[in-house]
Amino acid sequence: MTLDNIAEKKGAGRRRSERFRVRIPVEVRTQTDDVKNVSEKTDALRVNAHGGLVLLAMKVKLDQVVSIVNLKTGDGRLSRVTTLGPNFLGKTEVGIEFISPSPEFWGVRAIPK
Repeated sequence: MTLDNIAEKKGAGRRRSERFRVRIPVEVRTQTDDVKNVSEKTDALRVNAHGGLVLLAMKVKLDQVVSIVNLKTGDGRLSRVTTLGPNFLGKTEVGIEFISPSPEFWGVRAIPK
């Protein structure tokens, strides 16, 4: 898959790397306050070398550590929740940031480092 001509220009100046609109199946895993493991399969909707945006029904908090797994490649990364956006049909837009930049994580070409 190539990402030519689909870069999201809005807000690009504020980001450390350019964000792209895609739909990549992922699983987000974390623990609740009572140390119960929870996971949810969803899609990453916007991605860059430093993280992405996912829609989640599960409740997460700012700065919470989560693990995100790319279901196409099986690759996983530790991340933290950086933003909680609007709700849509019972799901929240959640911005995540990788603990370490990982442009190769998404498994697509043309993600700048």
